[in-house]
Amino acid sequence: MKIIMRVEKKCLQNQNCPVDIYLGFAGYSFEQNVLQKRIEPIDDLWQQVEFDLYFSHVKHAVSFNDKQYGLPISYYPWGFFYSKSLFKKLKLSPPKTWSEFLTICEIVKTANLIPILIGTKTPFPAASWFSYLNLRLHGLNYHMQLTSGKVAYTDMKVQQTFVFWKDLIDQNYFNENYNQLTYLEALPYLYRGLGSMYLMGNIVLSKIPEKVKPDIGYFRFPIINPSIPLYEEVPLDILFIPKQSKHKKAAKKVLAFFSRPDISYRYNEAAGYLSPNEQSKKNIDKLLHTTSEHLKTTAGFSYFYNRNSPPELGRPGTKLLGRFMSNLNIKLTIQELETLRQKVVNKEK
Repeated sequence: MKIIMRVEKKCLQNQNCPVDIYLGFAGYSFEQNVLQKRIEPIDDLWQQVEFDLYFSHVKHAVSFNDKQYGLPISYYPWGFFYSKSLFKKLKLSPPKTWSEFLTICEIVKTANLIPILIGTKTPFPAASWFSYLNLRLHGLNYHMQLTSGKVAYTDMKVQQTFVFWKDLIDQNYFNENYNQLTYLEALPYLYRGLGSMYLMGNIVLSKIPEKVKPDIGYFRFPIINPSIPLYEEVPLDILFIPKQSKHKKAAKKVLAFFSRPDISYRYNEAAGYLSPNEQSKKNIDKLLHTTSEHLKTTAGFSYFYNRNSPPELGRPGTKLLGRFMSNLNIKLTIQELETLRQKVVNKEK
C-alpha cells in the first residue's frame, strides 16, 4: 500500500498511479475531485465506525450529496494572539466587537506601540485579513462563492471589504515594515512586547519560546456585523482514497486506524497541529488547545483563501492581496483579481 502525504494532481488523474491514500486539503480542489469522481466515497466506513461520534463538527467538509469522501485528520485554526502583559499594562481586555477592537488599536498606538502585527513578505497573512473581514461583513456563503470564482471581484461588497482593511492601514495600526518581514519574522514583535495583536494560525505556536508562551493569549476575530454568524478560517487536512486504488478495503482499515482518538492525538502532537477528533484528549499545550475551543460551536468553516479557490486564482490572488498592503490601490487590486477570475471562468466554459 502506498500513501502520498500531499496530493499530486497528475497522479490523482492517472488510473495507473499506484497510490492508495492521499493527504489533501478541504476546499475547492477536494470538492472538484469529488465531483469529477476521482475520490472513493467512504460513507459505509463512516457509518460502520460511527465517525459522527468523533467528527460531527467537521463532517460537512468531507460530505457531498449525503456521502462522505474523506477523514478529517488535522486542523490549524486562525485568530488573534495577543500580549497579556501589554494588555494588562494598558488595562485592556480581548475585544468581542469591531468597535472594541478599534479602541484597543488606538490606545496601543497612543502608547507608541504597534497595535497589529503582520509580515507580508510571505503574502498569505494578508489573505487572512481579506478573508476574515469578508466573512465578518458578508458571511460564509458569499465568501465561498467569491473565492471559488462564482462571484465577480467587482461586486460592491468586495470594495467594502477592502475599505475596512485600508482604513486600518491608513490609521497606521500595522507595523510599518510589514513588507520586509515574513510571518515568522513578525512573531518576535509580539512576545517581546513591541506589538499587541497578531492575526495568525496556531501553526506559529511552536516558534514561540516556552518561557514567554504564558504571556500569550488568544481571541477570535471580532464581530463586525451582528447579523452575520461567527464563521472561522480553519485550514483542514483530509485523508482520502483515490478511485484508482487497488487496495480500497485495506485503505479503509488505515483510515479507521487514523480515526481513533489516541492515534489522531499522537499524529497531531508530532505534527504540531490539532486533532479534529472530538474524543481526542486535550493537547498538553494549553494555548494550542485554546485556539480550537470555539470551533465546536462555530457557524461554519472557511478553509483559507488559496484552498477555497481554483489554483489559477488562489496562488496569484494571494500575492495580489499581499501587494495591496503596499500600494493601497483598491481599484487596481480588484481589477487584477477580477482578471484572474475571468481566466478561470473562461477556462471552465
